[in-house]
Amino acid sequence: MRILFITANFPYPPDSGAALKTLSVFEYLCQRHDVRAVSIARAPLTRAQEMWAAENGVQSVQLNRGRSPGNLLRSYIGGVPLSVERNSSGQMKALVEEKLSAGLPDAVFVDGWLVAQYLPEWFSGLKILHQHNAEYRLWESESAKRGVGPLRFLAGREAARVRKYEAKIMPRFGTVFAVSVEDARALVSIGADRERVDLLPNIPDPALLELPSLSFDGSEPEIMYFGTLSWQPNIDGLERLITRILPLVRERLPDVKLTVAGRDAPRRLIELAERSPAVQYVGPLDDAEPLYQRARVFAEVTQTGGGTRLKILNALARGLPTVASVAAAQGLDIVTGDHILVARDDDALAAAIVLLLTDEERWRIVSQNGRALVRGKYVAEVAFQSLDRVFAAAGPPPTAQPDRGGKRRRGQRRGRRGGRGRRRS
Repeated sequence: MRILFITANFPYPPDSGAALKTLSVFEYLCQRHDVRAVSIARAPLTRAQEMWAAENGVQSVQLNRGRSPGNLLRSYIGGVPLSVERNSSGQMKALVEEKLSAGLPDAVFVDGWLVAQYLPEWFSGLKILHQHNAEYRLWESESAKRGVGPLRFLAGREAARVRKYEAKIMPRFGTVFAVSVEDARALVSIGADRERVDLLPNIPDPALLELPSLSFDGSEPEIMYFGTLSWQPNIDGLERLITRILPLVRERLPDVKLTVAGRDAPRRLIELAERSPAVQYVGPLDDAEPLYQRARVFAEVTQTGGGTRLKILNALARGLPTVASVAAAQGLDIVTGDHILVARDDDALAAAIVLLLTDEERWRIVSQNGRALVRGKYVAEVAFQSLDRVFAAAGPPPTAQPDRGGKRRRGQRRGRRGGRGRRRS
C-alpha cells in the first residue's frame, strides 16, 4: 500500500520519546508498505539527518515558532490552539499537497494532532490519526496545578480550546490510534467514535533488549533519571524527586546519589541540581549505557502527564528496576511489585527506592520481570499488530516494493546509528 506519512517529529535521531515512537512506527510501516514522509524539523538538518532523510524518502520543512504573545493572538484569530498555530506553515501545506497530487497514495498516516491541519478535505483514501497523547488532558493537568491567577485562567482556556480542536479533527479519520486504554477512553469521552479508536502502544528502543543483563553487585547506590528536560511534567517530577523524595531516601541511606541526564533543561532545574550535593547533572547523553550499568534504580515520580512513559519502558527493557508514581505508571500493562514498584506519596516512593537499593533478591526479580514484560508485549511485532489489521481491512496486501536508489528495497533498512541505550522521553 502507498502511504504518505505526515509528522511534526523529525524522527532521526530518535532523541526524545516522541521521536522514538515516530521512528518506530515509520520503520514498521516501511517494512510492509511503500511509504513517503513529510516532516516538520525544528532546526536545520545535520549532515547525518540529511543522509537519513534522503535514504528513507523523507522531506522536511524547517519551522520553530515559540510561545509568544503574537502567536497566541494569531491562534485566537485563527480559532485554533496555540500549539497548532505554532506548527502552521504554508510551505508544509504546499509540500503535502504536492506529494498528494504527484501520486495519490492509498492512505495518509497523520502522526499527531499538530499536523492534522495538513490533511486536505478532498483526500478520500484511508485516513489514520496517531495520537501520542490525549492532549487536552495534559492542558487540564497544567491548569489544575497553577493555583489561582492569570496563568491558571490561560491554561484553562487553552485546555478547552485543545479539547474542542481534538474533538473536531477525530471524525475526519477512519482510525484514531491512542497509546493506552486510558488515553483511548479520554478521546472517546470527547466524541471519538469508540469503534474507530484502537491502540498503538509505545515501545522502547529495541537495542536495549540485546544488551547483557545488569548486575546488582556491579552497580552503585545510585538513582538514575533520564528524560527530555524541557517537558513540563518531567520538570515537575524531577523537582519532586530532588527536593522531597531524595532527602527521605538519604535519611536511611546517606550515601545515595541521584544522576540526572537529558537535554534542554531549563536554567532553574540545572541550578536546583547544582545546589544539591547528592545530585549530579550530566546533561545530554549520546550513550546512556554507562549510566544504566552504574545506577541501581530508575525513578520517575511525575504527578501529571498522559500517554505512557517511554523512559520507563526503556529502563524496563534495559533491566534497570524502576520506581514510579501512579501517574508515571499510568497506561502501562504492568503488575505492581512484579515489573516495577509503584507508590502514591513521597514516603512510599522513598521506601520503594530504598528497598530496591538494598534488597538484591527483589532487585533481581524486578529486573528480570521487567525485561520479560517488554519482550512479550512492547516490541513492534506485538505492539503494532493493530496497524496490520487496519491496513489489511482496507485492501489486499501490498505487492513487492520498487527499488529506491538501486541499493535496497523498502523493508531492507539500515540499523539505527549511534550508541545503544541513548533514547530519551
